[in-house]
Amino acid sequence: MGIARRTLIGAVAALWLGAGGVWAAEITMTFGDSTPPYAFSDTGTGLEVDIVREALAHRGHTLVPSFVPAARVERQFKRGLVDAASKDPGKTLEGPDAFYADVSVDFYDVLISLSERDLTLAAPEDLDGLQVLAFQNAWMFFPNWLGRVRDEGRYSETSDQSEQVRALASGLVDVVVADRSIFNYHARQWASDNAETMPALTISEFQPPLRVRPVFRDAAIRDDFNAGLAHLKQTGRYDELVDMYLE
Repeated sequence: MGIARRTLIGAVAALWLGAGGVWAAEITMTFGDSTPPYAFSDTGTGLEVDIVREALAHRGHTLVPSFVPAARVERQFKRGLVDAASKDPGKTLEGPDAFYADVSVDFYDVLISLSERDLTLAAPEDLDGLQVLAFQNAWMFFPNWLGRVRDEGRYSETSDQSEQVRALASGLVDVVVADRSIFNYHARQWASDNAETMPALTISEFQPPLRVRPVFRDAAIRDDFNAGLAHLKQTGRYDELVDMYLE
Protein backbone atom coordinates (compact mmCIF):
# COMPACT_ATOMS: atom_id res chain seq x y z
CA MET A 1 0.00 0.00 0.00
CA GLY A 2 1.44 3.38 -0.99
CA ILE A 3 2.14 6.19 1.46
CA ALA A 4 -0.53 8.43 -0.08
CA ARG A 5 -3.17 5.69 0.25
CA ARG A 6 -2.23 4.95 3.88
CA THR A 7 -2.37 8.67 4.66
CA LEU A 8 -5.85 8.93 3.13
CA ILE A 9 -7.15 5.97 5.12
CA GLY A 10 -5.69 7.45 8.31
CA ALA A 11 -7.41 10.76 7.64
CA VAL A 12 -10.73 9.01 7.02
CA ALA A 13 -10.36 7.04 10.26
CA ALA A 14 -9.64 10.24 12.18
CA LEU A 15 -12.74 11.88 10.72
CA TRP A 16 -14.81 8.84 11.69
CA LEU A 17 -13.55 8.80 15.28
CA GLY A 18 -13.64 12.55 15.65
CA ALA A 19 -17.31 12.61 14.75
CA GLY A 20 -18.20 10.20 17.54
CA GLY A 21 -18.50 7.09 15.40
CA VAL A 22 -20.41 8.56 12.46
CA TRP A 23 -19.55 10.79 9.55
CA ALA A 24 -19.71 14.50 10.29
CA ALA A 25 -22.89 15.50 8.53
CA GLU A 26 -25.14 18.39 7.61
CA ILE A 27 -28.42 17.89 9.46
CA THR A 28 -31.51 19.59 8.09
CA MET A 29 -34.02 20.16 10.90
CA THR A 30 -37.41 21.87 10.82
CA PHE A 31 -38.26 24.65 13.27
CA GLY A 32 -41.43 26.70 13.68
CA ASP A 33 -41.11 29.95 11.76
CA SER A 34 -43.01 32.16 14.22
CA THR A 35 -41.50 31.28 17.58
CA PRO A 36 -39.11 34.04 18.66
CA PRO A 37 -37.11 34.08 20.92
CA TYR A 38 -36.75 30.31 20.39
CA ALA A 39 -36.29 30.60 16.62
CA PHE A 40 -35.77 33.60 14.34
CA SER A 41 -36.26 32.59 10.72
CA ASP A 42 -34.66 35.78 9.36
CA THR A 43 -31.35 35.25 11.14
CA GLY A 44 -31.33 31.48 11.65
CA THR A 45 -30.78 31.95 15.38
CA GLY A 46 -32.76 31.73 18.60
CA LEU A 47 -32.59 29.75 21.84
CA GLU A 48 -33.86 26.45 20.41
CA VAL A 49 -31.86 26.79 17.18
CA ASP A 50 -28.62 27.73 18.92
CA ILE A 51 -28.89 24.88 21.44
CA VAL A 52 -29.37 22.35 18.64
CA ARG A 53 -26.63 23.90 16.51
CA GLU A 54 -24.05 23.87 19.29
CA ALA A 55 -25.02 20.40 20.51
CA LEU A 56 -24.58 18.94 17.02
CA ALA A 57 -21.31 20.82 16.51
CA HIS A 58 -19.84 19.12 19.57
CA ARG A 59 -19.18 16.06 17.40
CA GLY A 60 -18.62 17.81 14.12
CA HIS A 61 -22.13 18.02 12.67
CA THR A 62 -23.57 21.14 11.02
CA LEU A 63 -27.16 22.26 11.50
CA VAL A 64 -29.13 23.44 8.46
CA PRO A 65 -32.35 24.93 9.90
CA SER A 66 -35.53 24.85 7.84
CA PHE A 67 -38.20 27.25 9.08
CA VAL A 68 -41.79 26.21 8.37
CA PRO A 69 -45.25 26.81 9.86
CA ALA A 70 -45.62 24.83 13.09
CA ALA A 71 -48.07 22.36 11.54
CA ARG A 72 -45.42 21.37 8.97
CA VAL A 73 -42.60 20.70 11.44
CA GLU A 74 -43.62 17.07 11.86
CA ARG A 75 -45.13 16.73 8.37
CA GLN A 76 -41.80 17.44 6.67
CA PHE A 77 -40.17 14.77 8.81
CA LYS A 78 -42.85 12.17 8.11
CA ARG A 79 -42.47 12.77 4.37
CA GLY A 80 -38.72 12.19 4.56
CA LEU A 81 -37.89 15.73 3.44
CA VAL A 82 -35.61 16.52 6.40
CA ASP A 83 -33.20 14.69 8.69
CA ALA A 84 -34.79 15.84 11.93
CA ALA A 85 -37.66 17.74 13.52
CA SER A 86 -37.21 20.13 16.42
CA LYS A 87 -40.41 18.90 18.07
CA ASP A 88 -43.59 16.94 17.48
CA PRO A 89 -47.21 17.24 18.66
CA GLY A 90 -47.56 14.55 21.29
CA LYS A 91 -45.01 11.94 20.15
CA THR A 92 -46.80 11.22 16.87
CA LEU A 93 -43.50 10.53 15.14
CA GLU A 94 -42.76 7.28 16.99
CA GLY A 95 -41.54 4.61 14.57
CA PRO A 96 -38.54 2.67 13.28
CA ASP A 97 -37.08 5.77 11.60
CA ALA A 98 -37.78 8.26 14.40
CA PHE A 99 -35.31 8.48 17.28
CA TYR A 100 -36.17 10.84 20.11
CA ALA A 101 -33.39 12.87 21.72
CA ASP A 102 -33.17 14.31 25.20
CA VAL A 103 -35.12 17.46 26.07
CA SER A 104 -33.65 20.49 24.30
CA VAL A 105 -35.88 23.28 25.67
CA ASP A 106 -38.94 23.77 27.85
CA PHE A 107 -41.90 25.78 26.56
CA TYR A 108 -43.97 27.50 29.26
CA ASP A 109 -47.42 27.55 27.70
CA VAL A 110 -50.00 29.61 29.56
CA LEU A 111 -53.54 30.96 29.15
CA ILE A 112 -53.50 34.73 28.59
CA SER A 113 -56.49 37.03 28.97
CA LEU A 114 -57.11 40.76 29.46
CA SER A 115 -57.09 41.63 33.16
CA GLU A 116 -60.15 43.83 32.68
CA ARG A 117 -62.17 40.70 31.86
CA ASP A 118 -61.40 39.27 35.33
CA LEU A 119 -61.48 35.70 34.03
CA THR A 120 -60.70 32.76 36.31
CA LEU A 121 -59.05 30.01 34.28
CA ALA A 122 -58.28 27.24 36.72
CA ALA A 123 -60.05 24.27 35.08
CA PRO A 124 -61.02 23.25 31.52
CA GLU A 125 -64.68 24.15 32.13
CA ASP A 126 -63.61 27.75 32.78
CA LEU A 127 -63.11 28.04 29.00
CA ASP A 128 -66.81 27.34 28.37
CA GLY A 129 -68.34 30.05 26.19
CA LEU A 130 -64.98 31.69 25.46
CA GLN A 131 -63.22 32.19 22.14
CA VAL A 132 -59.72 30.74 22.24
CA LEU A 133 -56.81 31.41 19.85
CA ALA A 134 -53.85 29.03 20.12
CA PHE A 135 -50.63 28.22 18.34
CA GLN A 136 -50.74 25.49 15.68
CA ASN A 137 -51.35 21.96 17.00
CA ALA A 138 -51.94 23.23 20.55
CA TRP A 139 -55.03 21.06 21.01
CA MET A 140 -52.91 17.96 20.33
CA PHE A 141 -50.67 18.86 23.25
CA PHE A 142 -53.53 19.81 25.56
CA PRO A 143 -56.62 17.81 24.53
CA ASN A 144 -58.14 17.87 28.01
CA TRP A 145 -58.26 21.65 27.97
CA LEU A 146 -58.80 22.42 24.31
CA GLY A 147 -60.60 19.39 22.90
CA ARG A 148 -64.13 20.50 23.79
CA VAL A 149 -63.44 24.13 22.87
CA ARG A 150 -62.34 22.89 19.45
CA ASP A 151 -65.32 20.55 19.04
CA GLU A 152 -67.73 23.38 19.86
CA GLY A 153 -66.24 25.73 17.27
CA ARG A 154 -64.84 28.27 19.73
CA TYR A 155 -61.25 27.43 18.93
CA SER A 156 -58.83 28.61 16.25
CA GLU A 157 -55.11 28.39 15.61
CA THR A 158 -52.58 30.64 13.93
CA SER A 159 -49.17 29.97 12.45
CA ASP A 160 -48.25 33.63 13.01
CA GLN A 161 -48.28 34.08 16.76
CA SER A 162 -48.08 37.86 16.46
CA GLU A 163 -51.75 37.56 15.47
CA GLN A 164 -52.50 36.38 19.00
CA VAL A 165 -51.41 39.72 20.43
CA ARG A 166 -53.53 41.73 17.98
CA ALA A 167 -56.58 39.51 18.44
CA LEU A 168 -56.43 39.67 22.24
CA ALA A 169 -55.72 43.42 22.44
CA SER A 170 -58.65 44.18 20.09
CA GLY A 171 -61.08 41.87 21.88
CA LEU A 172 -61.54 39.48 18.97
CA VAL A 173 -60.76 36.53 21.26
CA ASP A 174 -61.10 35.99 24.99
CA VAL A 175 -58.12 33.76 25.67
CA VAL A 176 -54.79 33.07 24.00
CA VAL A 177 -52.77 29.86 24.45
CA ALA A 178 -49.09 30.65 23.99
CA ASP A 179 -45.64 30.21 25.41
CA ARG A 180 -45.07 33.10 27.80
CA SER A 181 -41.79 34.21 26.19
CA ILE A 182 -43.14 34.02 22.63
CA PHE A 183 -46.20 36.09 23.54
CA ASN A 184 -44.09 38.65 25.44
CA TYR A 185 -41.77 39.04 22.45
CA HIS A 186 -44.67 39.71 20.06
CA ALA A 187 -46.40 41.97 22.63
CA ARG A 188 -43.34 44.20 22.80
CA GLN A 189 -43.23 44.35 19.00
CA TRP A 190 -46.95 45.20 18.86
CA ALA A 191 -46.56 47.99 21.42
CA SER A 192 -43.61 49.43 19.51
CA ASP A 193 -45.34 49.24 16.13
CA ASN A 194 -48.55 50.81 17.43
CA ALA A 195 -46.95 53.33 19.81
CA GLU A 196 -49.22 52.27 22.63
CA THR A 197 -49.10 50.18 25.77
CA MET A 198 -50.30 46.61 25.81
CA PRO A 199 -53.40 46.28 28.02
CA ALA A 200 -52.83 44.65 31.41
CA LEU A 201 -52.78 40.88 31.12
CA THR A 202 -53.66 37.98 33.40
CA ILE A 203 -51.40 34.95 33.00
CA SER A 204 -52.95 31.64 34.06
CA GLU A 205 -50.65 28.65 34.35
CA PHE A 206 -52.51 25.48 33.41
CA GLN A 207 -49.89 22.85 32.55
CA PRO A 208 -46.35 21.88 33.51
CA PRO A 209 -43.69 23.07 31.05
CA LEU A 210 -43.89 21.41 27.64
CA ARG A 211 -40.62 19.47 27.38
CA VAL A 212 -39.46 19.52 23.77
CA ARG A 213 -37.49 16.54 22.43
CA PRO A 214 -36.04 16.73 18.91
CA VAL A 215 -36.52 13.71 16.65
CA PHE A 216 -33.79 12.37 14.36
CA ARG A 217 -33.93 9.93 11.48
CA ASP A 218 -30.54 8.45 12.43
CA ALA A 219 -29.93 6.94 15.88
CA ALA A 220 -26.20 7.70 15.79
CA ILE A 221 -26.82 11.38 15.05
CA ARG A 222 -29.35 11.43 17.89
CA ASP A 223 -26.72 9.98 20.22
CA ASP A 224 -24.20 12.61 19.11
CA PHE A 225 -26.79 15.33 19.76
CA ASN A 226 -27.44 13.98 23.26
CA ALA A 227 -23.71 13.97 23.99
CA GLY A 228 -23.41 17.55 22.79
CA LEU A 229 -26.44 18.65 24.79
CA ALA A 230 -25.00 17.10 27.94
CA HIS A 231 -21.73 18.92 27.25
CA LEU A 232 -23.55 22.27 26.96
CA LYS A 233 -25.19 21.70 30.33
CA GLN A 234 -22.03 20.49 32.05
CA THR A 235 -20.01 23.50 30.89
CA GLY A 236 -22.69 26.08 31.71
CA ARG A 237 -23.10 27.08 28.06
CA TYR A 238 -26.73 25.93 28.08
CA ASP A 239 -27.59 28.36 30.88
CA GLU A 240 -25.73 31.13 29.06
CA LEU A 241 -27.96 30.65 26.02
CA VAL A 242 -31.11 30.62 28.15
CA ASP A 243 -30.08 33.88 29.85
CA MET A 244 -29.27 35.41 26.47
CA TYR A 245 -32.70 34.81 24.97
CA LEU A 246 -35.26 34.50 27.76
CA GLU A 247 -36.40 37.11 30.24
